[in-house]
Amino acid sequence: MQKQTEIRKKRILAIDDDPFTLAQYRDILGDKYQVFFALNGEQALEIIDQSPPNLIIVDVRMPGIAGPQVVHKLRRFTSVPVIMISSFPEDVSEDELVRLQVNAALIKPVEPQVLLYEVDSLVAAHHVQFDEAL
Repeated sequence: MQKQTEIRKKRILAIDDDPFTLAQYRDILGDKYQVFFALNGEQALEIIDQSPPNLIIVDVRMPGIAGPQVVHKLRRFTSVPVIMISSFPEDVSEDELVRLQVNAALIKPVEPQVLLYEVDSLVAAHHVQFDEAL
């Protein structure tokens, strides 16, 4: 029975170069969602290509391909909801967030209830949009 429940869970990809932060996301979201991880932008793009998630949480500052570049690349082929998170909000302007079609922007440290609320809201809204498109 557990496997059927896991299959039905929406998939959340969390992208951050800090394993501690990724573990926090798993703790916050893991009961409700299937959470999987990428430690950098390159790995994230490979995962997205192989197994598209229902929502992406991405850090702004990462070595290699940074968060905004990841979102720019993925927007070429998907409208998956994106939450961008940073300890340095000055790194991304509001104009850039709009241009990248980022659905929510949060500042670290993120309160668990705020992250869960944003994820729940965006997953539900994207599900409704997808159903209406059918």
